[in-house]
Amino acid sequence: MINIIINGVVDFTWIGYVIYTLIVTHITIVAITLYLHRGVCHSAIEIKPALGHFFRFWLWLTTSMKTADWVAIHRKHHAKVETIHDPHSPAVYGIKNVLLRGADLYYDEKNNPETISKYSQNCPNDWVEKYVYTGRSNLGILLLFIGNILLFGVVGIIIWAIQMAWTPIFAAGGINGAGHYWGYRNYDTSDDSTNMSPVGILIGGEELHNNHHAFPTAAKFSLKPWEFDIGWLYIKIFSAIGQVNVKRLAPKTVVNTPGDTLDSEIGYALLRSKLTVITNYTKNVLSPLMKQESKEANNDFKNLLKHSKSSLVREPHRISNQETITLDEIFKKSSALKTAYRLKNKLFDILHSRNLKHESFLETINAWRDEAQKEGIECLVDFSNSLKGYKVIK
Repeated sequence: MINIIINGVVDFTWIGYVIYTLIVTHITIVAITLYLHRGVCHSAIEIKPALGHFFRFWLWLTTSMKTADWVAIHRKHHAKVETIHDPHSPAVYGIKNVLLRGADLYYDEKNNPETISKYSQNCPNDWVEKYVYTGRSNLGILLLFIGNILLFGVVGIIIWAIQMAWTPIFAAGGINGAGHYWGYRNYDTSDDSTNMSPVGILIGGEELHNNHHAFPTAAKFSLKPWEFDIGWLYIKIFSAIGQVNVKRLAPKTVVNTPGDTLDSEIGYALLRSKLTVITNYTKNVLSPLMKQESKEANNDFKNLLKHSKSSLVREPHRISNQETITLDEIFKKSSALKTAYRLKNKLFDILHSRNLKHESFLETINAWRDEAQKEGIECLVDFSNSLKGYKVIK
């Protein structure tokens, strides 16, 4: 018995131990991204009971996280993103805190009964959830600890420690911290979300965090041709064997050659593609104007423009007092940027208004186009014309 405790019943080489550890930690990541995140939290996929119960069991065994807690905290993150009510925003807590104390922030929020009650709808509530996964949440990781020792002896303790640290480091700290601080952005979302890498493997595709914030209920996180989401690969595999049904994907938007009018069909396309529209505005209006102004500017104004792009892109309510002062300095020297910024905010409000009926929306968006064209700014005129070419394809 002592020999089993010291050496275990399985004897791997060190490479074998590494491969085993990577496999079991990856299964945990897959369970989080498919079951907790894309399945229960956002209803992007439907997971059949057999696979769903495996994921629930595995997460109980390897993380002790309750489905309702994780789902509620993540839903609140989306609802209150980058505000003081966001459970883990680097903009509020600082990047260092979120990276190093991500698990602590999670546990602080899970002890907020109002959060769990408000945001945990449609979570599993059967007997096994109540009396095993929730009622004995720490039993799973204890059984994993014992099982690892029986299998691998003392090495099993090291493997167990890595399993316990994997989710807090890569999920709680990595996604919530780095995913709102470092990386590139495909979409000008109303937050600081970033894609940490175009290849999402290590944390199951969650690296493509800006894409997810752009389309939270989409099952597939990779949205550009050069991006890869391993979570989507698993979804396709499980779909092929009848264990997963895909419910929602991000709309595919194309901008065709503009027609003569902005009709009802195009209006619906603009509303479904509102984030793409605003992102294209940055790409095709704000960025060219900034480059044009920089060519003719002195060094001080160039630096001002260089450090103000994010301020120009953000909605006004997310701009600090200092950023407002800086933008005012820019607008005193560039009437074109002032106009473009004003019209960007106006377009954003039109696209996100919940009070406009479709007929009124068409009138309002056409009035916006007329106003934009009267300004006589070439890139703004081109963009306003391009609105007549938007189409969502299946």
